[in-house]
Amino acid sequence: MITAFLQIFGKILLWIYEFCHSYALSLILFTLLTKLVLFPVSYRGKKSMIQMNSLQVEVQKLQKQYGKDQNRLNQETQALYEREGVNPMGGCLWSFLPLPILMGLYYIIRRPMLYMMCLTNDEITAAVEAVTNLGYDLGNTTAYQEMTLTALMGKDSTVWNAVANAVGDSASKLVSIDFTWLGMDLSQTPSWKIWTLELNWANIGLFLIPIVVTVFSFFYSQISQKTNKLTMGNSQQKKDDANSAAMDSTNKMMMYLMPLMYLWFGYIMPAGMCVYMLFNSVFMAAQEIVCAKMLQGKFEEMVAERERRAAEEKEREKERKAAIAARRAEQTEKNRKKGKRSKKGNTGKTKDRPTEYSRVDIRPFARGRAYDPDRYPVTPYRDPQDVLDEAALEAALAKNAKRKKKNTAEEELPPEEELLLEETVQEDEPVQTPEETEAIEDTEDETAESSGDDGEDEENV
Repeated sequence: MITAFLQIFGKILLWIYEFCHSYALSLILFTLLTKLVLFPVSYRGKKSMIQMNSLQVEVQKLQKQYGKDQNRLNQETQALYEREGVNPMGGCLWSFLPLPILMGLYYIIRRPMLYMMCLTNDEITAAVEAVTNLGYDLGNTTAYQEMTLTALMGKDSTVWNAVANAVGDSASKLVSIDFTWLGMDLSQTPSWKIWTLELNWANIGLFLIPIVVTVFSFFYSQISQKTNKLTMGNSQQKKDDANSAAMDSTNKMMMYLMPLMYLWFGYIMPAGMCVYMLFNSVFMAAQEIVCAKMLQGKFEEMVAERERRAAEEKEREKERKAAIAARRAEQTEKNRKKGKRSKKGNTGKTKDRPTEYSRVDIRPFARGRAYDPDRYPVTPYRDPQDVLDEAALEAALAKNAKRKKKNTAEEELPPEEELLLEETVQEDEPVQTPEETEAIEDTEDETAESSGDDGEDEENV
């Protein structure tokens, strides 16, 4: 399937060659045609790249805010890209698009008989054997034997006839290609060991082509980085320059890495590939400038829209904070008023007055506010089978009353301590109005009546 796909591009390159009758010009026109076809993809990639560069300040703000939480940082960054309509991979994928085209064209240039003339592998093998038997040297590298054979077919009719006889019915597909351009043979592979070659223009020109390709590739990388920031304002560009040092270092590495890779390719591939890489860099530099000019106005509108959304978001955040502050102030005021009402409601309440049983020395509530030693009187045990002894029961009750009277007498305080206790109680008690005093006296009367009823119940028992 890959062979059929590459044969399509090989036939296009062959049609261009038959039109212009120049191998180098056909490569130049083929490069221009691919750039025109892929221009929409390159335009979208350039737009995505510029948008990514413009968002670096926002991304770094998120990194400072959520740097310790990597999951939250990834979520917020993805939300930012979705909100701005940016594809993080859109600016990178299109930049690698020339590489598969470069590799595909390398196979087409290296094997013109298979991909341009559409011969089978068996026919090509038979043609190589036929020419080799004639005594021609096709080189030690089998990868480039087809280019050498195709070049000989246009120079020597004997080679043409031998190849036509070897391929049989496919002889009509044969095409002689002239690889000469500016005195150089583009079917040859440049060598960097110039001192081992004969010093003529053909060898010197082949040696210089990879160097020229490297220079133009570096020139294209610089233009690409400048056009990525061309659509930004000066202030925005300064912010990005100050806040994206890591990204700049990556761009610088790529700016030097790609030209060096092309330099290496230039000395291991046929010179025809150098022609493609040279004009590919020229056309891509022109494409970068055109895309930047087309995106200039759109980017300014995009920045204005982003600033407007940021201002609206800031205003909404300010209103939200103001609403929260108002609710808090309202709740605080309610709590304050509620506290005042609670204090007012508690002013009419009287403190518990100490009883004689709860006092110990000058402490009025040492035994507790409701302490009563006789609340649960001890009843002597009586066998239910025995006859009730009325005299013994009255004697026990009389003894209990006598003990209670004795305890009461012992708990009475000296006059000095009693006076001190009363002063302490008066200081603790709030000033009472006449109405409150009457209410307290009524309460004490009810308590006394209840105590009298309890006493009557005990006597009845």
